[in-house]
Formats: sequence, structure tokens, C-alpha cells
Amino acid sequence: MTRRDRASRPKTETSDYVAMLTRMINAWGDRVADDPAALVHLGDLIAALRDATNRGMFEANRRPGGYSHNDMAAILGVTRPAVGKRIALGEAVYAAVQARAGAGPLVRLADIRRARAAGLASAGVSDITGSERERRAV
Repeated sequence: MTRRDRASRPKTETSDYVAMLTRMINAWGDRVADDPAALVHLGDLIAALRDATNRGMFEANRRPGGYSHNDMAAILGVTRPAVGKRIALGEAVYAAVQARAGAGPLVRLADIRRARAAGLASAGVSDITGSERERRAV
């Protein structure tokens, strides 16, 4: 989705978005309770949130008149150099996302199912709680 596409849609307040995401994270816990094999995805989810945050910080840093490094450091409770490091890491994520643009979806369900199967196989654990499609993924 391009920036222009996002700009033409109704604006969702950040607080609304955080509330939705918090509900989804809580629902993740319910998923893990019903399907503990889902834990194979935890590392990827943590990395996705970290990378998206760093990318957002990089893009915000490029905009004139926004929050300073000192402001972001105060918000996060970290040092200014830590913010600089996250912004640099975000630039790499931004470049990778731009390179993949036009190459199809950034997330494919089949890839997630294959990662589940591979993660469980690597751990030597059988998939006894996943759906039939998840158990068939190779």
C-alpha cells in the first residue's frame, strides 16, 4: 500500500490502533493456550514488531518538524544513541521493504505454515494441535 492509498482512507487514531493491537496480542495468548505449537512463531512476531518500530522511527526521523532524537529517547526511556541505533536499523528494514515492493505480499500464509512445520521439526515436536492444512505444510 502506498502512502497515497493510506492518505485517502479514513484516519484511524493511534490510540484506536493500539487498542486493536492489544486485543490481538491478548488473543495470541488464547491461541497459544489452544495450540502451543504456535510458539514456533513467537520469535518472528517479536522481530516483526521490533523491525516495524525501527522502520517507523527511521521514517519519522526523515520528516521535518517531528520529534527529535532526544524526544524519542525520553518517550522510550533510552539514550539518544540508542534511538540513533534504532533509526539506523530501521533504515535497513525500510530498504528491504522497498526492495520487496511489487514482488507480491510481504507475508504469505503458506510461508507461515512452512515455518511452523520447520520450527516443530527442528524442535523434534509433532504437530498435534494445528489444523489439517498446518499439519500438511512442508
